[in-house]
Amino acid sequence: MDLKGKEVIEACGGRLLQGNPGAEIKGFCIDSRLVKPGDFFIPFKGENTDGHLFINSAAGKGAAGSFVQAGMQAELKADKDFLLIEVKDTLLALQQLAAYYRERFDLTVIGITGSSGKTTTKDFIAGVLSSGYKVLKTTGNLNNEIGLPLTILGLEEEHQIAVLEMGMSARGEITTLCEIARPQIGVITNIGTAHIELLGSIEAIAEAKKELLDYLGSGGVAVLNGDDPRLLEIRKRYPGKAYLYGYNQGDIKGLLLSQRGEKSFFRVRFPDKSEGWFESPLPGRESVSNALAALTVGYILKLTLKQMQEGLMSSETAKGRLQVLDRIGRFNIIDDTYNANPASVQAALRVLAELGGGKTVAVLGDMLELGADALKAHHEIGKFAADSGIGCLVTVGELARSTAEEARSFGLEVYPCSTHEEALAVINSLVLNPDWYMLVKGSRGMKMEKIVQALVEEEGAGG
Repeated sequence: MDLKGKEVIEACGGRLLQGNPGAEIKGFCIDSRLVKPGDFFIPFKGENTDGHLFINSAAGKGAAGSFVQAGMQAELKADKDFLLIEVKDTLLALQQLAAYYRERFDLTVIGITGSSGKTTTKDFIAGVLSSGYKVLKTTGNLNNEIGLPLTILGLEEEHQIAVLEMGMSARGEITTLCEIARPQIGVITNIGTAHIELLGSIEAIAEAKKELLDYLGSGGVAVLNGDDPRLLEIRKRYPGKAYLYGYNQGDIKGLLLSQRGEKSFFRVRFPDKSEGWFESPLPGRESVSNALAALTVGYILKLTLKQMQEGLMSSETAKGRLQVLDRIGRFNIIDDTYNANPASVQAALRVLAELGGGKTVAVLGDMLELGADALKAHHEIGKFAADSGIGCLVTVGELARSTAEEARSFGLEVYPCSTHEEALAVINSLVLNPDWYMLVKGSRGMKMEKIVQALVEEEGAGG
Protein backbone atom coordinates (compact mmCIF):
# COMPACT_ATOMS: atom_id res chain seq x y z
CA MET A 1 0.00 0.00 0.00
CA ASP A 2 1.23 3.47 -0.90
CA LEU A 3 -1.32 5.91 0.50
CA LYS A 4 -0.68 9.19 2.23
CA GLY A 5 -2.90 11.10 4.62
CA LYS A 6 -3.74 13.74 2.02
CA GLU A 7 -5.11 11.03 -0.31
CA VAL A 8 -7.35 9.71 2.46
CA ILE A 9 -8.66 13.24 2.95
CA GLU A 10 -9.24 13.63 -0.80
CA ALA A 11 -11.00 10.26 -1.12
CA CYS A 12 -13.60 10.88 1.56
CA GLY A 13 -13.84 14.68 1.62
CA GLY A 14 -12.52 14.75 5.16
CA ARG A 15 -11.11 17.63 7.23
CA LEU A 16 -7.64 17.46 8.74
CA LEU A 17 -7.80 18.19 12.46
CA GLN A 18 -4.15 17.49 13.20
CA GLY A 19 -1.12 15.58 11.93
CA ASN A 20 1.03 15.50 8.82
CA PRO A 21 -1.01 14.98 5.61
CA GLY A 22 2.13 13.64 3.94
CA ALA A 23 2.38 10.74 6.41
CA GLU A 24 2.37 7.28 4.86
CA ILE A 25 -0.31 4.75 5.78
CA LYS A 26 0.56 1.06 5.74
CA GLY A 27 -2.85 -0.50 6.33
CA PHE A 28 -6.33 -0.06 7.80
CA CYS A 29 -7.87 -1.57 10.91
CA ILE A 30 -11.25 -1.43 12.67
CA ASP A 31 -10.20 -3.23 15.89
CA SER A 32 -7.78 -1.30 18.12
CA ARG A 33 -6.52 -4.58 19.58
CA LEU A 34 -5.20 -5.61 16.15
CA VAL A 35 -3.56 -2.32 15.17
CA LYS A 36 -0.01 -2.54 13.80
CA PRO A 37 2.45 0.35 13.52
CA GLY A 38 1.54 2.53 10.55
CA ASP A 39 -2.10 1.44 10.38
CA PHE A 40 -4.97 3.89 10.08
CA PHE A 41 -7.76 3.23 12.60
CA ILE A 42 -11.43 3.42 11.59
CA PRO A 43 -13.81 3.71 14.58
CA PHE A 44 -17.48 2.77 14.31
CA LYS A 45 -20.28 3.59 16.69
CA GLY A 46 -22.16 0.34 17.38
CA GLU A 47 -25.06 -0.73 19.54
CA ASN A 48 -22.87 -1.80 22.44
CA THR A 49 -19.76 0.34 22.17
CA ASP A 50 -18.20 3.26 20.34
CA GLY A 51 -14.92 2.79 18.51
CA HIS A 52 -14.03 6.44 19.19
CA LEU A 53 -13.27 5.38 22.77
CA PHE A 54 -10.35 3.33 21.46
CA ILE A 55 -8.59 5.92 19.29
CA ASN A 56 -6.03 6.56 22.03
CA SER A 57 -5.42 2.82 22.35
CA ALA A 58 -4.79 2.58 18.60
CA ALA A 59 -2.41 5.55 18.79
CA GLY A 60 -0.55 3.87 21.63
CA LYS A 61 0.07 0.84 19.42
CA GLY A 62 1.65 2.95 16.71
CA ALA A 63 -1.33 3.78 14.49
CA ALA A 64 -0.58 6.52 11.98
CA GLY A 65 -3.98 8.12 12.45
CA SER A 66 -7.72 7.76 12.71
CA PHE A 67 -11.03 8.98 11.37
CA VAL A 68 -13.33 10.76 13.78
CA GLN A 69 -17.01 11.18 12.99
CA ALA A 70 -18.36 14.71 13.08
CA GLY A 71 -20.14 15.38 16.36
CA MET A 72 -18.34 12.62 18.25
CA GLN A 73 -16.27 13.66 21.23
CA ALA A 74 -12.85 12.03 21.31
CA GLU A 75 -10.44 13.13 24.02
CA LEU A 76 -7.22 12.63 22.08
CA LYS A 77 -3.98 12.05 23.96
CA ALA A 78 -1.79 11.15 20.97
CA ASP A 79 1.08 13.41 19.89
CA LYS A 80 0.68 16.11 17.23
CA ASP A 81 1.97 13.85 14.41
CA PHE A 82 -0.98 11.50 14.81
CA LEU A 83 -3.37 12.05 11.88
CA LEU A 84 -6.89 12.89 12.88
CA ILE A 85 -9.34 13.28 9.99
CA GLU A 86 -12.92 14.36 10.61
CA VAL A 87 -15.59 12.84 8.33
CA LYS A 88 -19.38 12.96 8.24
CA ASP A 89 -19.72 9.20 8.66
CA THR A 90 -16.89 6.73 9.27
CA LEU A 91 -18.55 3.86 7.39
CA LEU A 92 -19.20 6.01 4.34
CA ALA A 93 -15.62 7.30 4.54
CA LEU A 94 -14.27 3.73 4.55
CA GLN A 95 -16.35 2.89 1.49
CA GLN A 96 -15.31 6.05 -0.35
CA LEU A 97 -11.67 5.34 0.46
CA ALA A 98 -11.94 1.74 -0.82
CA ALA A 99 -13.59 2.93 -4.05
CA TYR A 100 -10.81 5.50 -4.50
CA TYR A 101 -8.13 2.86 -3.90
CA ARG A 102 -9.82 0.37 -6.26
CA GLU A 103 -9.42 2.90 -9.09
CA ARG A 104 -5.66 2.42 -8.94
CA PHE A 105 -5.83 -1.16 -10.15
CA ASP A 106 -6.46 -2.58 -13.60
CA LEU A 107 -7.55 -6.08 -12.64
CA THR A 108 -10.41 -8.55 -12.98
CA VAL A 109 -12.88 -8.48 -10.11
CA ILE A 110 -15.27 -11.39 -9.51
CA GLY A 111 -18.28 -10.77 -7.27
CA ILE A 112 -20.03 -13.75 -5.67
CA THR A 113 -23.40 -13.82 -3.98
CA GLY A 114 -26.14 -16.35 -3.24
CA SER A 115 -28.31 -17.62 -0.41
CA SER A 116 -25.90 -20.44 0.46
CA GLY A 117 -22.57 -21.77 -0.71
CA LYS A 118 -21.05 -18.40 -1.58
CA THR A 119 -18.09 -18.69 0.83
CA THR A 120 -17.15 -22.16 -0.41
CA THR A 121 -17.61 -20.98 -4.01
CA LYS A 122 -15.36 -18.00 -3.28
CA ASP A 123 -12.69 -20.29 -1.85
CA PHE A 124 -12.93 -22.67 -4.81
CA ILE A 125 -12.77 -19.84 -7.36
CA ALA A 126 -9.71 -18.37 -5.65
CA GLY A 127 -8.10 -21.82 -5.52
CA VAL A 128 -8.74 -22.56 -9.19
CA LEU A 129 -7.53 -19.14 -10.36
CA SER A 130 -4.45 -19.21 -8.13
CA SER A 131 -3.02 -21.87 -10.43
CA GLY A 132 -2.57 -19.21 -13.10
CA TYR A 133 -2.92 -15.80 -11.48
CA LYS A 134 -2.03 -13.76 -8.38
CA VAL A 135 -5.33 -13.65 -6.50
CA LEU A 136 -6.73 -11.61 -3.61
CA LYS A 137 -9.81 -13.12 -1.99
CA THR A 138 -12.22 -12.17 0.75
CA THR A 139 -10.85 -13.33 4.09
CA GLY A 140 -13.24 -15.27 6.32
CA ASN A 141 -16.65 -13.60 6.32
CA LEU A 142 -15.56 -10.05 5.40
CA ASN A 143 -18.35 -9.86 2.82
CA ASN A 144 -20.44 -6.89 3.95
CA GLU A 145 -20.38 -3.09 3.76
CA ILE A 146 -17.39 -3.04 6.14
CA GLY A 147 -15.58 -6.23 5.20
CA LEU A 148 -15.53 -5.79 1.43
CA PRO A 149 -13.91 -2.32 1.55
CA LEU A 150 -11.29 -3.63 3.98
CA THR A 151 -10.54 -6.49 1.58
CA ILE A 152 -10.12 -4.08 -1.33
CA LEU A 153 -7.74 -1.98 0.75
CA GLY A 154 -5.56 -5.10 0.87
CA LEU A 155 -4.92 -4.99 -2.88
CA GLU A 156 -1.29 -4.85 -3.98
CA GLU A 157 0.38 -4.32 -7.35
CA GLU A 158 1.01 -8.05 -7.79
CA HIS A 159 -2.69 -8.94 -7.73
CA GLN A 160 -4.25 -9.75 -11.09
CA ILE A 161 -7.66 -10.91 -9.84
CA ALA A 162 -9.83 -10.12 -6.81
CA VAL A 163 -12.41 -12.71 -5.75
CA LEU A 164 -14.94 -10.97 -3.52
CA GLU A 165 -17.86 -12.45 -1.62
CA MET A 166 -20.89 -10.16 -1.42
CA GLY A 167 -23.36 -10.72 1.39
CA MET A 168 -26.52 -8.76 1.97
CA SER A 169 -29.47 -8.46 4.32
CA ALA A 170 -31.42 -5.68 2.56
CA ARG A 171 -32.14 -4.26 -0.89
CA GLY A 172 -29.46 -1.96 -2.23
CA GLU A 173 -26.56 -3.46 -0.29
CA ILE A 174 -25.13 -5.48 -3.19
CA THR A 175 -25.39 -2.41 -5.42
CA THR A 176 -23.31 -0.49 -2.88
CA LEU A 177 -20.69 -3.25 -2.80
CA CYS A 178 -20.55 -3.33 -6.60
CA GLU A 179 -20.05 0.42 -6.81
CA ILE A 180 -17.01 0.02 -4.55
CA ALA A 181 -15.54 -3.14 -6.11
CA ARG A 182 -16.55 -2.68 -9.79
CA PRO A 183 -16.79 -6.39 -10.71
CA GLN A 184 -16.74 -7.56 -14.33
CA ILE A 185 -17.81 -11.15 -13.57
CA GLY A 186 -20.76 -11.97 -11.28
CA VAL A 187 -21.49 -15.39 -9.76
CA ILE A 188 -24.83 -16.27 -8.14
CA THR A 189 -24.92 -19.68 -6.44
CA ASN A 190 -28.67 -19.93 -5.73
CA ILE A 191 -31.78 -18.13 -4.50
CA GLY A 192 -33.05 -19.44 -1.17
CA THR A 193 -34.79 -18.35 2.01
CA ALA A 194 -31.78 -17.03 3.94
CA HIS A 195 -32.67 -13.55 5.33
CA ILE A 196 -36.32 -13.93 4.35
CA GLU A 197 -37.27 -12.39 7.70
CA LEU A 198 -35.48 -9.20 6.62
CA LEU A 199 -36.55 -9.09 2.97
CA GLY A 200 -40.08 -10.46 3.27
CA SER A 201 -40.32 -12.88 0.35
CA ILE A 202 -38.31 -15.16 -1.92
CA GLU A 203 -39.06 -12.79 -4.79
CA ALA A 204 -37.51 -9.90 -2.86
CA ILE A 205 -34.44 -12.02 -2.16
CA ALA A 206 -34.10 -12.80 -5.87
CA GLU A 207 -34.32 -9.11 -6.76
CA ALA A 208 -31.68 -8.24 -4.15
CA LYS A 209 -29.28 -10.88 -5.50
CA LYS A 210 -29.98 -9.71 -9.06
CA GLU A 211 -28.46 -6.35 -8.19
CA LEU A 212 -25.10 -7.94 -9.01
CA LEU A 213 -26.21 -8.58 -12.59
CA ASP A 214 -27.91 -5.20 -12.82
CA TYR A 215 -24.56 -3.62 -12.05
CA LEU A 216 -22.68 -5.75 -14.59
CA GLY A 217 -25.07 -4.84 -17.40
CA SER A 218 -24.49 -5.88 -20.99
CA GLY A 219 -20.72 -5.56 -20.69
CA GLY A 220 -20.33 -8.06 -17.85
CA VAL A 221 -20.27 -11.84 -17.61
CA ALA A 222 -22.72 -13.72 -15.38
CA VAL A 223 -22.07 -17.20 -13.95
CA LEU A 224 -25.34 -18.77 -12.77
CA ASN A 225 -26.44 -22.06 -11.26
CA GLY A 226 -28.44 -23.70 -14.04
CA ASP A 227 -30.10 -26.07 -11.56
CA ASP A 228 -31.87 -23.17 -9.81
CA PRO A 229 -35.20 -22.31 -11.55
CA ARG A 230 -35.20 -18.75 -10.23
CA LEU A 231 -31.76 -18.11 -11.68
CA LEU A 232 -32.92 -19.47 -15.04
CA GLU A 233 -35.66 -16.85 -14.99
CA ILE A 234 -33.17 -14.14 -14.07
CA ARG A 235 -30.94 -15.29 -16.92
CA LYS A 236 -33.72 -14.54 -19.43
CA ARG A 237 -33.68 -10.89 -18.39
CA TYR A 238 -29.90 -10.43 -18.32
CA PRO A 239 -28.57 -8.58 -21.39
CA GLY A 240 -24.93 -9.63 -21.06
CA LYS A 241 -23.02 -12.86 -21.65
CA ALA A 242 -24.01 -15.63 -19.24
CA TYR A 243 -22.66 -19.10 -18.49
CA LEU A 244 -24.79 -21.70 -16.74
CA TYR A 245 -23.29 -24.50 -14.66
CA GLY A 246 -25.03 -27.50 -13.16
CA TYR A 247 -25.92 -31.18 -13.26
CA ASN A 248 -29.18 -30.98 -15.20
CA GLN A 249 -28.27 -28.32 -17.71
CA GLY A 250 -25.45 -25.91 -18.25
CA ASP A 251 -22.64 -24.70 -20.45
CA ILE A 252 -20.34 -26.29 -17.88
CA LYS A 253 -22.01 -29.55 -16.92
CA GLY A 254 -21.34 -32.08 -14.17
CA LEU A 255 -21.69 -35.52 -15.77
CA LEU A 256 -20.70 -38.08 -13.18
CA LEU A 257 -20.32 -37.84 -9.41
CA SER A 258 -18.90 -40.42 -7.03
CA GLN A 259 -18.27 -40.21 -3.31
CA ARG A 260 -15.14 -42.03 -2.12
CA GLY A 261 -14.90 -41.66 1.61
CA GLU A 262 -14.74 -37.97 2.39
CA LYS A 263 -13.84 -36.85 -1.14
CA SER A 264 -16.02 -36.18 -4.16
CA PHE A 265 -14.88 -37.02 -7.68
CA PHE A 266 -16.75 -35.74 -10.70
CA ARG A 267 -16.47 -35.38 -14.46
CA VAL A 268 -17.11 -32.07 -16.24
CA ARG A 269 -17.90 -31.18 -19.84
CA PHE A 270 -16.93 -27.68 -21.01
CA PRO A 271 -18.40 -25.60 -23.87
CA ASP A 272 -15.50 -26.50 -26.16
CA LYS A 273 -16.49 -30.20 -25.69
CA SER A 274 -13.38 -30.98 -23.61
CA GLU A 275 -13.94 -33.16 -20.53
CA GLY A 276 -11.99 -33.94 -17.38
CA TRP A 277 -12.15 -35.54 -13.94
CA PHE A 278 -11.92 -33.33 -10.87
CA GLU A 279 -11.63 -33.81 -7.12
CA SER A 280 -13.49 -31.59 -4.67
CA PRO A 281 -11.76 -30.76 -1.37
CA LEU A 282 -15.16 -31.05 0.36
CA PRO A 283 -17.71 -33.87 0.35
CA GLY A 284 -21.20 -33.74 -1.10
CA ARG A 285 -23.20 -32.84 -4.18
CA GLU A 286 -23.58 -29.18 -3.17
CA SER A 287 -19.83 -28.71 -2.77
CA VAL A 288 -19.39 -30.11 -6.28
CA SER A 289 -21.96 -27.58 -7.53
CA ASN A 290 -19.83 -24.85 -5.96
CA ALA A 291 -16.79 -26.37 -7.67
CA LEU A 292 -18.61 -26.23 -11.03
CA ALA A 293 -19.06 -22.48 -10.53
CA ALA A 294 -15.32 -22.16 -9.90
CA LEU A 295 -14.46 -24.19 -12.99
CA THR A 296 -16.78 -22.01 -15.05
CA VAL A 297 -14.82 -18.94 -13.98
CA GLY A 298 -11.57 -20.78 -14.71
CA TYR A 299 -12.82 -21.61 -18.19
CA ILE A 300 -13.86 -17.99 -18.83
CA LEU A 301 -10.38 -16.83 -17.81
CA LYS A 302 -8.75 -19.41 -20.09
CA LEU A 303 -7.07 -21.73 -17.61
CA THR A 304 -6.02 -25.15 -18.86
CA LEU A 305 -7.71 -28.34 -17.70
CA LYS A 306 -4.60 -29.25 -15.69
CA GLN A 307 -4.45 -25.83 -14.03
CA MET A 308 -8.09 -26.09 -13.00
CA GLN A 309 -7.64 -29.62 -11.66
CA GLU A 310 -4.61 -28.67 -9.59
CA GLY A 311 -6.12 -25.39 -8.43
CA LEU A 312 -9.37 -26.95 -7.22
CA MET A 313 -7.57 -29.67 -5.25
CA SER A 314 -5.37 -27.07 -3.54
CA SER A 315 -8.25 -24.75 -2.56
CA GLU A 316 -8.19 -23.64 1.06
CA THR A 317 -11.70 -23.67 2.50
CA ALA A 318 -13.03 -21.81 5.52
CA LYS A 319 -13.29 -23.30 8.98
CA GLY A 320 -16.76 -24.48 9.91
CA ARG A 321 -17.81 -25.21 6.32
CA LEU A 322 -18.35 -28.97 5.96
CA GLN A 323 -14.95 -29.48 7.57
CA VAL A 324 -14.41 -33.16 8.36
CA LEU A 325 -12.32 -33.59 11.50
CA ASP A 326 -11.00 -37.07 10.84
CA ARG A 327 -11.17 -39.58 13.62
CA ILE A 328 -10.48 -37.34 16.56
CA GLY A 329 -11.41 -40.21 18.83
CA ARG A 330 -14.70 -42.03 19.22
CA PHE A 331 -16.17 -40.70 15.95
CA ASN A 332 -15.68 -38.24 13.07
CA ILE A 333 -17.06 -34.72 13.30
CA ILE A 334 -18.38 -32.73 10.34
CA ASP A 335 -18.01 -29.12 11.46
CA ASP A 336 -20.54 -27.08 9.47
CA THR A 337 -21.25 -24.62 12.25
CA TYR A 338 -20.62 -21.32 10.46
CA ASN A 339 -24.28 -20.73 9.61
CA ALA A 340 -27.52 -22.45 8.62
CA ASN A 341 -30.60 -22.03 6.48
CA PRO A 342 -33.02 -24.69 5.16
CA ALA A 343 -31.11 -25.32 1.93
CA SER A 344 -27.70 -25.62 3.59
CA VAL A 345 -29.04 -27.88 6.36
CA GLN A 346 -30.55 -30.24 3.79
CA ALA A 347 -27.27 -30.23 1.88
CA ALA A 348 -25.31 -31.05 5.04
CA LEU A 349 -27.71 -33.86 5.99
CA ARG A 350 -27.23 -35.37 2.53
CA VAL A 351 -23.46 -35.30 3.03
CA LEU A 352 -23.84 -36.90 6.46
CA ALA A 353 -25.97 -39.74 5.06
CA GLU A 354 -23.56 -40.27 2.14
CA LEU A 355 -20.59 -40.57 4.49
CA GLY A 356 -22.05 -42.73 7.24
CA GLY A 357 -25.55 -43.93 6.40
CA GLY A 358 -27.20 -45.13 9.59
CA LYS A 359 -24.00 -44.71 11.60
CA THR A 360 -24.58 -40.99 11.94
CA VAL A 361 -25.74 -38.31 14.37
CA ALA A 362 -27.00 -34.87 13.32
CA VAL A 363 -26.68 -32.14 15.95
CA LEU A 364 -28.80 -29.24 14.70
CA GLY A 365 -29.37 -25.82 16.26
CA ASP A 366 -32.09 -23.30 15.45
CA MET A 367 -32.19 -21.73 11.98
CA LEU A 368 -32.68 -18.01 12.51
CA GLU A 369 -33.95 -15.08 10.39
CA LEU A 370 -36.73 -17.13 8.77
CA GLY A 371 -39.58 -14.91 9.92
CA ALA A 372 -43.11 -16.29 9.63
CA ASP A 373 -41.80 -19.37 7.81
CA ALA A 374 -39.58 -20.44 10.73
CA LEU A 375 -41.81 -23.14 12.24
CA LYS A 376 -42.72 -24.61 8.86
CA ALA A 377 -39.06 -24.68 7.80
CA HIS A 378 -38.01 -26.48 10.98
CA HIS A 379 -40.79 -29.05 10.52
CA GLU A 380 -39.63 -29.68 6.95
CA ILE A 381 -36.06 -30.26 8.14
CA GLY A 382 -37.38 -32.79 10.64
CA LYS A 383 -39.09 -34.81 7.91
CA PHE A 384 -36.04 -34.45 5.65
CA ALA A 385 -33.77 -35.74 8.43
CA ALA A 386 -36.01 -38.75 9.00
CA ASP A 387 -36.17 -39.52 5.28
CA SER A 388 -32.41 -39.12 4.79
CA GLY A 389 -31.54 -42.36 6.57
CA ILE A 390 -29.32 -40.90 9.31
CA GLY A 391 -28.99 -42.65 12.67
CA CYS A 392 -30.35 -40.12 15.13
CA LEU A 393 -30.94 -36.42 15.71
CA VAL A 394 -29.92 -34.12 18.58
CA THR A 395 -31.37 -30.60 18.52
CA VAL A 396 -30.50 -27.39 20.39
CA GLY A 397 -33.02 -24.58 20.83
CA GLU A 398 -36.77 -24.16 20.85
CA LEU A 399 -37.23 -23.89 17.08
CA ALA A 400 -35.09 -26.97 16.53
CA ARG A 401 -37.22 -28.79 19.10
CA SER A 402 -40.02 -28.71 16.52
CA THR A 403 -37.56 -30.31 14.07
CA ALA A 404 -37.01 -33.11 16.57
CA GLU A 405 -40.75 -33.59 17.16
CA GLU A 406 -41.44 -33.81 13.43
CA ALA A 407 -38.55 -36.24 12.89
CA ARG A 408 -39.82 -38.41 15.78
CA SER A 409 -43.25 -38.61 14.15
CA PHE A 410 -41.54 -40.23 11.13
CA GLY A 411 -39.68 -42.74 13.27
CA LEU A 412 -36.27 -41.12 13.78
CA GLU A 413 -34.58 -41.40 17.20
CA VAL A 414 -34.36 -37.84 18.56
CA TYR A 415 -32.97 -35.97 21.58
CA PRO A 416 -34.32 -32.41 21.87
CA CYS A 417 -32.15 -30.17 24.09
CA SER A 418 -32.28 -26.58 25.26
CA THR A 419 -28.58 -25.86 25.77
CA HIS A 420 -25.15 -26.81 24.46
CA GLU A 421 -24.37 -28.48 27.77
CA GLU A 422 -27.49 -30.63 27.58
CA ALA A 423 -26.63 -31.64 24.03
CA LEU A 424 -23.05 -32.54 25.01
CA ALA A 425 -24.38 -34.75 27.80
CA VAL A 426 -26.61 -36.57 25.29
CA ILE A 427 -23.75 -36.97 22.81
CA ASN A 428 -21.47 -38.40 25.48
CA SER A 429 -24.16 -40.91 26.46
CA LEU A 430 -24.40 -42.31 22.92
CA VAL A 431 -22.51 -45.48 22.08
CA LEU A 432 -20.48 -44.56 19.00
CA ASN A 433 -17.31 -45.83 17.34
CA PRO A 434 -14.68 -44.52 14.86
CA ASP A 435 -16.87 -45.48 11.88
CA TRP A 436 -19.57 -43.01 12.90
CA TYR A 437 -19.99 -39.44 11.62
CA MET A 438 -21.50 -36.54 13.56
CA LEU A 439 -22.72 -33.36 11.84
CA VAL A 440 -22.87 -30.17 13.94
CA LYS A 441 -24.74 -27.25 12.36
CA GLY A 442 -26.87 -24.23 13.25
CA SER A 443 -27.30 -20.54 12.64
CA ARG A 444 -24.48 -18.18 13.60
CA GLY A 445 -26.39 -16.92 16.60
CA MET A 446 -26.63 -20.44 18.06
CA LYS A 447 -22.81 -20.69 18.46
CA MET A 448 -22.83 -24.41 17.65
CA GLU A 449 -19.04 -24.28 17.25
CA LYS A 450 -18.90 -24.46 21.05
CA ILE A 451 -20.12 -28.06 20.82
CA VAL A 452 -17.40 -28.93 18.30
CA GLN A 453 -14.76 -27.25 20.44
CA ALA A 454 -15.89 -29.09 23.56
CA LEU A 455 -15.86 -32.47 21.78
CA VAL A 456 -12.42 -31.89 20.33
CA GLU A 457 -11.07 -30.80 23.70
CA GLU A 458 -12.58 -33.84 25.40
CA GLU A 459 -10.96 -36.18 22.90
CA GLY A 460 -7.63 -34.36 23.21
CA ALA A 461 -7.75 -34.65 26.99
CA GLY A 462 -8.70 -38.30 26.73
CA GLY A 463 -5.87 -38.99 24.28
